[in-house]
Amino acid sequence: MSQQNFNDNIVNWTFENYATLASLVSGIAICLLALYIYSRSGSLIFLRDLMWRFFGGSTKFETEDYEQVRKNLREVEYYRFEFNIPAQNLTDTKLAEEWIKKNGFCHRDVARARKYIDWKNFNSLKFKEALFSKKAQCAFFALLFFFFVIISISVPLTNAKYLMVSLKDAPEAPSFYLSEGDAKFSFFKSNPTLTEKECQSPESLKKFINHEFSEKNINIICSLFGEDKYREHVNNGLKGQRGLLLAIVAISIFSVFCILVRISRSGVAKKLHEKIHPPKKQIFKK
Repeated sequence: MSQQNFNDNIVNWTFENYATLASLVSGIAICLLALYIYSRSGSLIFLRDLMWRFFGGSTKFETEDYEQVRKNLREVEYYRFEFNIPAQNLTDTKLAEEWIKKNGFCHRDVARARKYIDWKNFNSLKFKEALFSKKAQCAFFALLFFFFVIISISVPLTNAKYLMVSLKDAPEAPSFYLSEGDAKFSFFKSNPTLTEKECQSPESLKKFINHEFSEKNINIICSLFGEDKYREHVNNGLKGQRGLLLAIVAISIFSVFCILVRISRSGVAKKLHEKIHPPKKQIFKK
């Protein structure tokens, strides 16, 4: 396929499917937005109200008691979304406000530390100390280092010209690496490499025969070079390998972002906890 045809195919495919892709992305974005609102507010009463009013439903109760209950439900939902505090009723909101004012907290810090606070009993709110202990912090930093290592290894490999493969009929043989013109048998070493020219010389093949790769295995690898679509298979395999590595990099970057957010929020939770329970100062006698 020529470069012109290749480019034309890309342009045609892009414009032909633009509307479908745009609709799909928009749908996913709307679902994610609704999920975020629900995870923060705990309900979607406002959305139900919009649908109800759209179809001509009544906007309020004639009975005063029911109307007050309706307003209270929406007040609590708005409170949950605005301050990210999982209150179930107005009593919980009042208790939460008393706790925040009593300890000199700000709503923004409490919202960020939501997952580090035990909200089961609003009469006795407390922190989940195990989640921001030294062990938890060490675990977060270990995970952070782990994903940084994955990123640092995967990114250079996305431009690698070698495809990792293995022999289907020889499972005992280790994996090796193929490019368009040669094969190598070590990830770190560039030499020696097996080329089509060396496959034509029995003497040259001897240096590749060992306890891992028998003469039969080497001959099978040499036969690959003679296939008509060998380069096409390698290029397709490299595209798949590159796609897998990019997916790993993307997941790792997202994981690093999530871990950094967790570390930041655990630090906020620890700061709030220390306002209630100041750390004991160690006094050293001279």
